Amino acid sequence: MAVLTSCMRRAAININSLRCTSSPSLNPHTPASRGITTAYELIHSQRTNLTASSSFILYSLNSTRHLFSTAVATQYSPNEEDDHAVHHHTFNEMPRLQALRERLRSESAQLTKQQPSLNIFSQNALYELDTPKVEYSNNIDNILTDTHGRHHNYLRISLSERCNLRCQYCMPPEGVPLSPASHLLTNEEVVRLVDLFVKNGVNKVRLTGGEPLLRPNLIPLVQSISSSLRMASQRSGEVEKESGLVGITTNGISLSRHINGLVDAGLTGVNISLDTLRNDRFLEITRRKGLSKVLRAVQDTIDAFRERYGDVRLGPNGYGGSRVKINCVVMKGFNDDELGDFVRMANDTFKGDVDMRFIEWMPFNDNGWNRSRFVSYTDMMDKIVNGDEDQRTEGMHLERIGDGPNDTTKWWRVQPEEKKPVRCSRIGFITSMSEHFCSTCNRLRITADGKIKVCLFGSNEKEVSLRDILRRPNDTTLQGTDLRTRDLELSHVIHAAVQKKSLSLGGHDNPDNIAKAANNRPMTLIGG
Repeated sequence: MAVLTSCMRRAAININSLRCTSSPSLNPHTPASRGITTAYELIHSQRTNLTASSSFILYSLNSTRHLFSTAVATQYSPNEEDDHAVHHHTFNEMPRLQALRERLRSESAQLTKQQPSLNIFSQNALYELDTPKVEYSNNIDNILTDTHGRHHNYLRISLSERCNLRCQYCMPPEGVPLSPASHLLTNEEVVRLVDLFVKNGVNKVRLTGGEPLLRPNLIPLVQSISSSLRMASQRSGEVEKESGLVGITTNGISLSRHINGLVDAGLTGVNISLDTLRNDRFLEITRRKGLSKVLRAVQDTIDAFRERYGDVRLGPNGYGGSRVKINCVVMKGFNDDELGDFVRMANDTFKGDVDMRFIEWMPFNDNGWNRSRFVSYTDMMDKIVNGDEDQRTEGMHLERIGDGPNDTTKWWRVQPEEKKPVRCSRIGFITSMSEHFCSTCNRLRITADGKIKVCLFGSNEKEVSLRDILRRPNDTTLQGTDLRTRDLELSHVIHAAVQKKSLSLGGHDNPDNIAKAANNRPMTLIGG
């Protein structure tokens, strides 16, 4: 870094000197002078930001060298109108130019000697720096830690933009414009990114959509992700306790056909989206039929996990959370009168084997969010405890229980007052809007088209494409392992994106501002 800084300082001084030369032929309005000025400003801007990565500094030097050479060539090209001025100025200024060229050559050689595998003035200088700043080890305090001290160990990957439902809170009735299939990440690219994130501390991956079960070759993908997480756990010595969780969030329509194969491949948890227990409302909310399929999928998933792990619940004596969760987005006038029905279903129908979560409706592009249909956590609790007779959870006692360090859910245990031969179920509330949990957020997202999205509510402008880096043709001039070079570049880009993560709600402060900004994707194109 010291050599780079010195090189930049000397180049800036010499170019500034050239800019300030009082000669009639150095007209400040000529292309040459503008080029020299641009070169100086580019170097000066990089000098003042010494926290920038070394690769960007090298890129600036490369660009400056090109601008300077172009400017000099243009400034000293003979022309018929000013032949005498050109020759006169060349006589006075060429020694200075020659000295600057020699200095640039000397400092370039010094940098190249320190980094023998790099050509710092190649076209790909931005991507070639073999910097040791990013350590590939069990050190989790690295590229995934943001400026607010939050480390991100939970990666959510969208596998598809397509969905076989049209939920009102998620997308407009006509659907959304979809990316061409060639623009979506391949299984190999997904695994490549998972490996990189796992090396930097990620120990939980969730597959989302769209509807992830529409993804071809899903089972081999789950197997590969599970294997990557399992190997990382072995390296870190955490094999005794369950780590490396691989979950999926699905609408459940086709889950029954896939669940056994997915669990065998290493799937450890399933979240099923279900917003009503009434057939007519299911059709109204999702604009499709299929309630019976979803309810059957819940039981099939419970059975698959019990067969694989012996119990569907985690923790000693099955007292912890369930591997199967039902997510319900609550909207006023749609399903806010069914909260008690959902609690009773979790306790009575599924015998406490599922966790029931109620989610505050969140604003996304084109989902029509507004305050008049919003139901807060406080309002939900009031309906469950003090609501109409058919909605109150009479005969059940609600007990507040502890939340995990990065939990998005406020958990309550449902304890039947009558002694029944059933376990206690859990109900939870995801309070993204009324009591957000941004200060402990540990999640990053990758969209189906390969962009890293550091906040669910962040604008499209903050997304950065990892796919484009993965697909850039190999540079045949590189020495060493191109795979490692590409991973280093990905690490720099991921780190830069994480550093831009806002403290809360994508920088919008409140849900009304999120809705007003309308600069995000529809939910189905994010992946939740």
